[in-house]
Amino acid sequence: MAANGHGAPPSQQAQAQVDRIVHADTAKDRVAVHTFNPDASPQDKAAAAGKPRDQLKPQGGDFGSGGKELPVDMSNSQVIPTITITEHLDEMVDSDSLHKEEAPPPDIPQVPGTMPSSPAPVIPDWYKVGWRAVGGLDTPTKSDGEEKEKSVLAAFVHEQYYGDWYHNAALVVAAVVVSHFLTRFNFGWGWLFLLLAFCNTYYTTSMARVRRRARDDIQRELVKTRLDAEFESADWINNFLDRFWLIYEPVLSQTIIASVDQILSTNCPAFLDSIRLSTFTLGTKAPRIDKVKTFSRTVDDVVLMDWGLSFTPNDVSELTEKQAQDKVNPKIVLSVRVGKGIASASMPVLLEDISFTGVLRVRLKLMTTFPHVQLVDLSFMEKPVFDWVLKPIGGETFGFDIGFIPGLSSFIRDMVHSTLGPMMYDPNVFTLNLEQLLSGEPLDTAIGVLQITVQSARGIKSNKIGGGTPDPYVSFSINNRAELARSKFKHSTYNPTWMETKFLLVNSLTESLILSVMDYNEHRKDTEIGSAMFDLSKLREEGTYEGIEAPIQKEGKEKGILRFDVTFYPVLKPSVDTGGMEKVPNDTKVGIVRLTIHQAKDLDHSKSISGELNPFTRVYLGSDSKPMHSTNKMKHTNSPVWESSTEFLCTDRLSSLITIKVVDDRDLLKDPIIGYMRVKLEDLLDAKKEAGRDWWPLSGCKTGRIRMSAEWKPLNMPGSVHGADQYVPPIGVVRLWLQKAMDVKNVEAALGGKASTRLVARANLTNVFWEERSILGCADLNPEWDQIIYIPVHSLKEALMLECMDYQHLTKDRSLGYVELKLSDLAKPADGDFPYISTGKKVAVDPIHLDNGSFKGQLHYEAEFIPAIALKGVGFDSGGNLIERAAQRGVEADGDIVDDHSSTSSLKHERSNHRVPEGITVSQPLDLDERPEHEESNGSSRPTTPTANRAHDIPKAPNGTKVEEEQPEEEGIEMSKEELLQHQSGIIIFNVISGQLHKKARLEVLLDEAYWPAFSTVRPRSHRAHWEYIGEGFIKELDFSRVWFRLNDADEGDRDQIVAEWKGDAKQFLQKALDGPTTFTLMHKEDDEKKSTVEVEAQYVPVPIKLEPRESVNNQGTLRVDLLVGREIQGVDRGGKSDPFVVFTLNGQKVYKSQTKKKTLSPEWNESFPVQVPSRVAADFTCEVFDWNQIEQAKSLGSGKIELADIEPFTATDCDILLSSAKHGQKGSLKVRLMFQPEIIGTSLWEQEKGSFTA
Repeated sequence: MAANGHGAPPSQQAQAQVDRIVHADTAKDRVAVHTFNPDASPQDKAAAAGKPRDQLKPQGGDFGSGGKELPVDMSNSQVIPTITITEHLDEMVDSDSLHKEEAPPPDIPQVPGTMPSSPAPVIPDWYKVGWRAVGGLDTPTKSDGEEKEKSVLAAFVHEQYYGDWYHNAALVVAAVVVSHFLTRFNFGWGWLFLLLAFCNTYYTTSMARVRRRARDDIQRELVKTRLDAEFESADWINNFLDRFWLIYEPVLSQTIIASVDQILSTNCPAFLDSIRLSTFTLGTKAPRIDKVKTFSRTVDDVVLMDWGLSFTPNDVSELTEKQAQDKVNPKIVLSVRVGKGIASASMPVLLEDISFTGVLRVRLKLMTTFPHVQLVDLSFMEKPVFDWVLKPIGGETFGFDIGFIPGLSSFIRDMVHSTLGPMMYDPNVFTLNLEQLLSGEPLDTAIGVLQITVQSARGIKSNKIGGGTPDPYVSFSINNRAELARSKFKHSTYNPTWMETKFLLVNSLTESLILSVMDYNEHRKDTEIGSAMFDLSKLREEGTYEGIEAPIQKEGKEKGILRFDVTFYPVLKPSVDTGGMEKVPNDTKVGIVRLTIHQAKDLDHSKSISGELNPFTRVYLGSDSKPMHSTNKMKHTNSPVWESSTEFLCTDRLSSLITIKVVDDRDLLKDPIIGYMRVKLEDLLDAKKEAGRDWWPLSGCKTGRIRMSAEWKPLNMPGSVHGADQYVPPIGVVRLWLQKAMDVKNVEAALGGKASTRLVARANLTNVFWEERSILGCADLNPEWDQIIYIPVHSLKEALMLECMDYQHLTKDRSLGYVELKLSDLAKPADGDFPYISTGKKVAVDPIHLDNGSFKGQLHYEAEFIPAIALKGVGFDSGGNLIERAAQRGVEADGDIVDDHSSTSSLKHERSNHRVPEGITVSQPLDLDERPEHEESNGSSRPTTPTANRAHDIPKAPNGTKVEEEQPEEEGIEMSKEELLQHQSGIIIFNVISGQLHKKARLEVLLDEAYWPAFSTVRPRSHRAHWEYIGEGFIKELDFSRVWFRLNDADEGDRDQIVAEWKGDAKQFLQKALDGPTTFTLMHKEDDEKKSTVEVEAQYVPVPIKLEPRESVNNQGTLRVDLLVGREIQGVDRGGKSDPFVVFTLNGQKVYKSQTKKKTLSPEWNESFPVQVPSRVAADFTCEVFDWNQIEQAKSLGSGKIELADIEPFTATDCDILLSSAKHGQKGSLKVRLMFQPEIIGTSLWEQEKGSFTA
């Protein structure tokens, strides 16, 4: 057998026999028999197999494990938790991700019946669509006092008197009464016969309905009994499958080939060089559903069935003679290469006559949204029966079936049953999440992180073999699958205490967490003492469970008690604000990184004698010497395709480093490093923003580039969003005077209306998402707001986006355009008392940008930067985030690490003299038209890219430890608490630490006017909330300002549902919170027992501003009006008198109406009323006297304006108001007494929508 560079050719006789079999099946022309080069790539084989398909697309997905311990990237920190990973599940390559078809251009007309190219119009919320909305099932039940629209029958007649029989009895009574009146009024016999005909028709129809419904109910119950007890046939679907199978088989074959051939090539046994597919067909006979049993007594959203499945291609009893002659059996020909490298030989292996039968239980969990089937649970009720014929050599004629070897066939069946049993043999189920599959996310994508703190175990009942006290440790797994993590072991104790925290990645909350208590043995396999279980589905309602005491059980016997805590931190999903824009918290420091190694090209083959490599990659985090992930090993290729993904937990996104090593697998020899790269995680994430820029150059080699990408998934973890370590102190505030807008876009034009304009100012700030809304304007295309707001800013790079919104009462507000304001246009650096100073007031009339790039309307505003006093030490001591603190506790915990040597054994083959040098090798990906430069042919390796300078190196001491970098001395001035509180205006910085809540609601912080919250935390997942959330707000006058904490159970943008609140003076709040964390008690308005507490600390940054009179707290407050008397009122009645009453109006809204005084021109009222004035300077406060008429409309006798700007606070002032009218001129006066009390006037959102200015 001659040998060449690719191994010896196969046996000519065996290959010829296989070719004859394949050609004979192909000649029958029933289904496609796929034949291709065994050395072709899986993609080429899939493309060849898919040629006969007709517009059918394969459906595929990636399958991953149910969970694993998260590798924690602690960046350059020396605190590294112990990570134990004992099993690696290879991922399948999705061929669709490698060959994506281009979408048709939008101008091509769509074929009827195709999916729409654009989203369907949004159905308004007031529409009633579907039976649930029409039936009102989701409407909350009203209390007895709220049921104001009850009908008379529903209120006084019991529901048991609503049956059809009672309706018939009522008909008889009605017929007697009507016939009596017909006779009484002499209507004649014709009307009587008409009445009898009506009653007869009604009775006949109603009785027919009753009998039909009774018959249907009886038949339905009989069918339910039969369905639960008997199997029924499914011949109709089998008839369909017989015809559809010949069409769908090429597409199914393509899907199988694309995935299976890749798995075979990457999971080849050590004694073989390769296993590749060369021929594949599933035959002409379709699978069958022999019988179906349906279980009807289930909940409404669950469908439960038992299917009898079979795939028996050799059964010809159901085929005609012609079909039997043209029948093609399933055949799979594998090209197996025996040997290594150039000393290898290839031979074909024939697998045919595959058959399968079994009873499968299918459970469908339905849902209201597409695809309407959320979960599919599959479980075999008994062990399925399967058979096959495997002929390694000789073909069909001379081949020998290895199943005839004694014991081999049963051994293979037992191996298959042992593998499938824990997965899908009853009572175990295999779950398909169709909702996640069709969402486009990988199956193994993480939905969150599970934090498990194992505390201790008590009363362990176990002894070592041969005597002795156990050395216990805890092993973590999901549903008793592969071990995900393990704790340290404790020496010789029955009552161990661990106090260790582990972080596990989970992709489903439908499974169970298994904590197995193991006994560590140094020289033999560890023995299991018992296990405790925790149902992860409990975490959907309550995110934290502390102090769990679960029994340790084994074989039904209790072996002790295990104490542990469980907390679930979900992945943050993009939220939608009131304008319909998605807010993605990308600036979070803590999150899950999904790193995908796609492929490599042009690897340096000069390091291999044969010119072909067996490459795989290893991924390292930071300075850790142990790889956190390794890809599959590809055989004989210089351009491997891995498509391997892994996920790890990152505690510091900005300082995280990732190292990639491409290694050549040399089996028994040392494995050389082909190339390497070290990149910052932030650079890797930034590269994803630009499509196509995911190729990175390799260093330490002549040629080579690698394609990789990363996805950031922020976690809802304390301190991850707006945490203390992310906060940047403010440099000042922007005073923004929002005046008006002109000629804005009218989105209500189609309905004949006008937009109700609200202005939303969004700031793209440093690590802070800030949003401020103006007061709701009227339904006008030229709204006037005349409102002044103050916005804290933190850097000259920030920008404000002033967005005009159309207010919608039931749906989301719609955008009318935006104006962008850059802070660099308002401020500049300076030397002196303030690091930044203002460049002057900006008076602007800017065009409003629309989404399509055009302009519509103008926004009038004034903006000015006001610097803040530069204080020293502004911020809060974070002490490390939650993960870093937990990792530190794990390092400090007593006990020894359980060493299984499994994670380091593969590293022993790596060549010791190929070490990756320190420093970052690359900071930007290759451009689309850029290729790695080829070095000279002298064998020199590519030098490190210019970005790998020593400025990025981690400084090390001579002993290898990290050297702490010297931080520059912080600039600024120091102020005592008394000095800080002397400044009236400034920025309050809140650190909302934690809380004990009676209801899981968002905490909102409001200041002064309280139109909108200054900021709001996320909704906690537990009643014991841990936020560590930093927010800030500006106050104008400290002595009069208020701080308002409230728990809002509604989602952001919905109608407020306040469940508890606390209000206090801002100065008193700062006197407590400036000293450190302070606890505040929030009370329920109606129930004093429903108390909640929050722990908050604060800091104060003074901002020296000069308020206009209209901005001062003296400009708003409560005005007490005493209406005393009237003099010389105009007389309009016939007797020369009038019946006067007075109406007081503030800013166009009627606030008070007095009593009517009859027949007088000098009325005396002596009435008083309070009114809340939001602005004395801008107030339009008028009084108007009317003459009351019993029949006609009241006539105006004159009006006058009351000036409030000059009133002295806290002092009663008598005023004479002169009355005048267009008809009578100036005539008469009113005497009123006014007293103004300054205070903050709060206005809620929903009161603004009603047009009210008072709380």
